[in-house]
Amino acid sequence: MIKLDISTAVFLYLLFNVVGVLLMWVLFDFRTKSVDFRRDEDYIWHCVICANIYINSRQEGISKCPQCGSYNERRGAA
Repeated sequence: MIKLDISTAVFLYLLFNVVGVLLMWVLFDFRTKSVDFRRDEDYIWHCVICANIYINSRQEGISKCPQCGSYNERRGAA
C-alpha cells in the first residue's frame, strides 16, 4: 500500500483536475476553431417589405422571406 499524507493527496487531486480542465479546454477550443463559417454576400438577403435580413444558400434570382413570406429579387450584380 502506498502511504500518502494529506497534503500530497490534495496536491495530486488538484493537479489532476487542473490538467483535465486544461485538456478539455484545448480540445474544445481546437474543435470550434476548425469549423469555418464563411460570410458570403451572395447568401444574405434583405426583405423589402418587413426589413428582415436572412440567409438563403440557394443561388436563385428570387427568394422567399421566412418572416413575412414575400418574394424578393436579387438586386445588383449577381
